[in-house]
Amino acid sequence: MLRECLESVAAQTYAPVEIIVVDSFSTDGTPELAAQFGTVYSYGRDPSQKNVFAVPHQRNYGVAQANGEYVYWFDSDMRMRPTTVADCVALIERTHADAVIVPEESYGEGFWAQCRRLEKTCYNRNAVSLTDAARFLRKAVWTAVGGLDATLGGNDDYDFQLRLNDAGYTTVKLGDSIRHYEGRLNLGKHLRKKFIYGKTALRYFRKHASRKALLARQYAVIRPDFIAQGRLLLREPITAAGMVTMKLLEYSAAACGLIYSMLRHEDVQLRTSP
Repeated sequence: MLRECLESVAAQTYAPVEIIVVDSFSTDGTPELAAQFGTVYSYGRDPSQKNVFAVPHQRNYGVAQANGEYVYWFDSDMRMRPTTVADCVALIERTHADAVIVPEESYGEGFWAQCRRLEKTCYNRNAVSLTDAARFLRKAVWTAVGGLDATLGGNDDYDFQLRLNDAGYTTVKLGDSIRHYEGRLNLGKHLRKKFIYGKTALRYFRKHASRKALLARQYAVIRPDFIAQGRLLLREPITAAGMVTMKLLEYSAAACGLIYSMLRHEDVQLRTSP
């Protein structure tokens, strides 16, 4: 996936763009490929350590290397449109905002990928979704907020958005989207990732214990975004049923991860190897 991702970044109409790739000690040729497009850093989970979500640590490290006025953290399974960066910069400058939510158009092969596509479509059709979190923002704002809270696992992005809001920064949503390639989504692998997220979920709940109403809506199986897009779901009833089933399984996997971590008293802190 990486080449298509980096090609989409290199094709941006906005210039200059600084490309920073953070690699987690892979042995599949990733550093050599990435070096054709930008500066590569190896940082992340110690290769002997498993079942810890290293991505927020890597994002914090990568942004720390950036020299630009704006930053945008981006994953290897995503593809920008040629004007994505230019559109984000123009939107910030026109609205005097601080951060931009960039919607993700999900696509892939197989039934479960179609379920993800439908789920993301529901989020994108709402002006404000409970899943919306800014990834493109002024670097000075990132620094002021303190970057991602890497102790929260998979909840780090939305926690960051809540901290942006609490600090009084303005976030706007881009009218266009990027593409998020799910591939042939393997349900087992997908649920294993949710299991890892669940190991640190209690920290997120405790940190935002004063937002009980928000947490209840955010973690409802039938989210407000789905209810608002009821007509869309009725047009694809089988896929919609699969989507709800997948959400139930995701929450079950996360709950198992939480219980496992509590019973094992497992240290889920990352040991980094820069």
